Formats: sequence, structure tokens, C-alpha cells
Amino acid sequence: MKQSPMAQARRNRYALQEKLRQRLGMGADALIVTHAVWFPEITWKASAPMEIPSRHFLLDRNALKAPESALLALLREAAPNGPAWSRSQQQALKELLAPDCHLLVPLSVQVDSTLESLHQATEQQMSVLRMLRSQSRLLVEGGAGTGKTLLACMLAREHAAQGKSVLVTCFNKQLANHLAACLADCHEVQVTNFHELVHQMATQAGLPYEIIDNPEQRARFFRDGAAELLLNASELLTVRFDTLIVDEAMDFASTWWIALSALGRDNFGWYCFYDRQQAIYQHGSTWEAPFVAAPMQLETNLRNPKPIGEFAAHIAQYPMPAAFRVLSGALPITLRSADFDIMSGQLRSLLHELTQKENITPEQIVILSPYRMENAKSAWRTGLSQFNTSADMATPSTGKIRVGTIQGFKGLEADVVILVGIDANAAKHPDWLYIGASRARAILYLLALEEFPDFSE
Repeated sequence: MKQSPMAQARRNRYALQEKLRQRLGMGADALIVTHAVWFPEITWKASAPMEIPSRHFLLDRNALKAPESALLALLREAAPNGPAWSRSQQQALKELLAPDCHLLVPLSVQVDSTLESLHQATEQQMSVLRMLRSQSRLLVEGGAGTGKTLLACMLAREHAAQGKSVLVTCFNKQLANHLAACLADCHEVQVTNFHELVHQMATQAGLPYEIIDNPEQRARFFRDGAAELLLNASELLTVRFDTLIVDEAMDFASTWWIALSALGRDNFGWYCFYDRQQAIYQHGSTWEAPFVAAPMQLETNLRNPKPIGEFAAHIAQYPMPAAFRVLSGALPITLRSADFDIMSGQLRSLLHELTQKENITPEQIVILSPYRMENAKSAWRTGLSQFNTSADMATPSTGKIRVGTIQGFKGLEADVVILVGIDANAAKHPDWLYIGASRARAILYLLALEEFPDFSE
């Protein structure tokens, strides 16, 4: 070493004080900051070096047995009557030492011991975030639960803080509502699903936005006509964005990219987050990204405990995730029935069990089906009226169980997920099964007819 450990510590102390002064001004001068050295792998048996004020300022392996006591003894000797740091001063120190710590997101409700720890960002996520900060265009690919939406929100906040105008969009209306709630305090960020964006822009431009009754024509409009309408509206308006962020980008057709690009200012930033295994509306093999780039990969599942994540991949016959943040947890439970009438009884019994005996709150529960409630295949809903329910899938309401379609819940998550109305036709749509099962953060139930294949064999 060119410098002793104590000299290095002293140098870094002064550097830290200077950075605090830059953030806090003269208020930093009143703070007590000291320095010490810690050798965690050795036991110090010699006397303290001359440059050490006392033995309290030299910590070794023994101090690991009671680190808090060792540090408190050090601080008492350094400044017996030192003033307490204010909250803003503590925050300034945290931002200096751990600027990315705001990626540590605690799970809102602890329904299982496996979810009691912090849901932390992985090294992969941190790497992707650094790339997002340094590159103006980036593709981010990852399976369900790998944190794509979290990173999209983080990026939107950072660009808004830099004074940029930001558009965050997706296909799913419920996901857009969720993103809007997460970014409600960022007034520089506009959040809307694609077709609502078309509606808003067309209205501003004075162009008609008409929903056609004919099913084929309506489908054609949503697939192609809406993009053309957005492009026409953009030519009449001056609305432009510095940053475009697209979540669940697999849902977007190639013609939509052309229309979206017209909303970007010169040299606008463009970021797309997607999962090829969740391609409901576009065929995964033919989907094209809006620009050519090697995608950054997210591989660690941060949402599902390993038993649920593996089950989701298994029933959809998809590749297993590379890694899981939570390795243990409740095993998914499959309940089979001969018909939907029996299934409706199973569902009611299960809801009573969860809410009355297991102390699960109704707002923690989401019921998902491949079919809309009014569909004849949704006869499992019989008797569901005895429970308080909500169709607002993006926002949990106290005392209400959310009920909707798997497709409508794409991109969202819940503590307890009940997949219901699963029949032989659902087995032909592995994307439905994968998306539905992978929504569960802690507990998963699958209510299926006996005709549904047994993937455990």
C-alpha cells in the first residue's frame, strides 16, 4: 500500500464531508463525521498504531459478533455529545453512499414467510438501469416478474426529473391505470394506453374517432386504422415528447411504431420492455421491435416464489426461469371439477376459507378467467354476488375481491391469484396460462375442469 488504511480512511472522510457540503451547504459543517478502520477477516492482537486515537477506532473480526455495540462505542468516543442528524441530512448521506437504493421495493402485504424479506433489485437490473441512463434507445427483454414495469417507472421518473417530457404507453388499459397511479406525482409524465392515446390526440386535432359496430371492421380499426389516425393527428398537432417508454411492447403492431415515432422530438429517447412469452395480441415469431438493438436481458424472477414460477412455466410448457429471488413458498393448488356448477361451489368455499379462516383480506385476492364474466363459459360466477367484488383490476379496493380476465390483468400482480374457468380450450393457449399463473406473488389456485390436461404427469 502507498498509504496506510487509517490514512485512506481519513482521506475518504474529508472527501465525504466535501460532498455533504455540496449537498447541504454550510449545514454540513455542524455534522460530526469521524473515520476508523475495520479488518473483518483478522483478529488484531498488537497494540493500536500511533495514528489511531484509541483501540475503539480499530475494529477487527471480533467486532463482527456485535457490530452495533462496536460502532456505538466508536461514536461515543468520537463525539460524546454530537448532535443528531436530521432526516434530510440522513437522506443526503444515503443518496451519496447508495444512490440506487430506491430500487429496493418492500412487498406491500406479507402473506407468506417467504415474502417477508425486501424485494431487491438484482445485479442484472442494476446493469440494465445503468444502460438505460446512458443510452437513448434500448430494448429490455425479460420473463414475467423480472421487474420490467418497475424499471420503466424508474426511467420515467428520472427523465421527468431532468425536465424531459415523457410518454409512457402500453396496450392494456388496466396496466395503464396502474402505471398512472405509480407515476401520479410526476406531472411531466403522460401515461395512457395506446388506443386512448389515439382517442385523445384525434379529439385534440378535431378528427373523428368512431368505434364501428361491425366486429370485423372494428377489429381492423383497432389493429390498423387507429395507428393511421394517430399519425394524421400528429401532423396537425405540435404535441411532442423527449422520451417514449413502452411497457408490454409485444402487444404492439409494427404500424403502431410508425405512429408513435411521429410523436418524438428530434433525437428522442425510446425504450421498450417486453416478454416474448406474453404475446397475446401479436405472434411472437413475427413481432418486430421499433428499432434494431441487442436487447438487455432480465432473467431473475422477482415476483413469484419458485414453486409458483416453476408451475407457471410448467403448465404453459415454457422454459423455466433462470433464477428466483424467493426460493420457498406455498405450492400451487389445483382443484378439478366435472362442470362449472361444481366449480362455482369450489370457488365460494375457497373464498370463505381464505377470507374467514386464513385472514386473507379480500383486496389481496384476484379471480382471473380466460373468458369475460358475461360469457357462457363463465358459469363458475354463480353465487359470487354474495362477495364484494370489483372490476377495477389496477387498483385494489378495501374489502373487495377483484374479478376479471387473464388478458385484462396482463402486466399486473396480486398476493393471491385464483385462476378459474380453466377448460380444454384454455390448454390450447399457453400464453393465457402463463400470464395468469405468473400474476401470483404468494398463493396460486387453479380451478379446472376434469378435461383440462394434467401437466403433473
